[in-house]
Amino acid sequence: MEQLLVAREVIVKFFKRYEVFIMPILKFLMGFYVFSIITSIGGMNAGLAPFADSFSPGLLNLLFAILFTIMPMNMSWIVIILTTTLQFSGSLEVAVAVFVFLMLVFLFYARMAPKESILILFTIIAFRFNVPYLVPILAGIYFPVTAIIPVTVGVFVHANIAGLLRISLPATANVAANSSDRDLSEILGELPSAFSDIYSTLMGGIAPFNTWIFTAIIFSMVIVLVYFVSRQAIDFAKEIAIGLGCVMMIFGFIVSVLFSDGTINIGLMILGTVICGCIALLVRFLDGILDYQRAESVQFEDDNNYYHVRIVPKVIMTKAQRSVKRIRPETASTEPEDEDES
Repeated sequence: MEQLLVAREVIVKFFKRYEVFIMPILKFLMGFYVFSIITSIGGMNAGLAPFADSFSPGLLNLLFAILFTIMPMNMSWIVIILTTTLQFSGSLEVAVAVFVFLMLVFLFYARMAPKESILILFTIIAFRFNVPYLVPILAGIYFPVTAIIPVTVGVFVHANIAGLLRISLPATANVAANSSDRDLSEILGELPSAFSDIYSTLMGGIAPFNTWIFTAIIFSMVIVLVYFVSRQAIDFAKEIAIGLGCVMMIFGFIVSVLFSDGTINIGLMILGTVICGCIALLVRFLDGILDYQRAESVQFEDDNNYYHVRIVPKVIMTKAQRSVKRIRPETASTEPEDEDES
């Protein structure tokens, strides 16, 4: 155990020393992966495809990742919204709906809570890496209860990308086939009828209600449970919250099978939840270890209030504690000779 604590201190000190370099690198890698997902959608309008093909996808992702790294989060959201809308531009209805939805999310939430809005991207990335159960557990520990909003948005976006692509890609083929005999005035004349078809188009492309709403509800319940349990004044509160969150996750998805049409592999879900719980415990271990054996309760008061504070020190170990035991060879005892013998 001491070796693990020493290794943890080495990792934490290394991160703090080079944090000014590590954080931009992590943000760059995250931006590169996010824009790789966006540019791989492939539903762009045929008129814009030649312009996009003049740049290699790797170069575009690199440029977008650099912008994502150096720009504030609000500006990064604008770039994400524009690039995502262009990828769905093969269908005018889908492009308009995607733009309006993302702008509403940005104006009414992401702009006012840029730190919490990063959970939208984390949720989509977690689904890509098949570890979605990790997001609500960490969100409940390190974010307020309002983290329910970005996690729900991330679940909704992930569940409906495939449905929107089924609409956008055929529309892209139709536009490519008819682009030679259509001019700009004809396209503009079709805008009113196109807007009238937005609702019916989206209803055909959006995933069924019960395929993603149960996931969003379960994630929200886990966030609330983990948040309140992890902030209780008990020993190992965060560790207990992680365990209870995993149990609620497993129980919730088992119950959802009875009411949803989607097929969930219970075995893989349980295994994935256990793995995500272990990852959350590892993150908690690197974040800090508390020594509950040295916990103290401090009481003091002033003119207006009486304070009762519980202090739990952190375990800080710079090097392994070694116990040195001296081993001396037994020496033969020299007894005084008798006077007679002498």
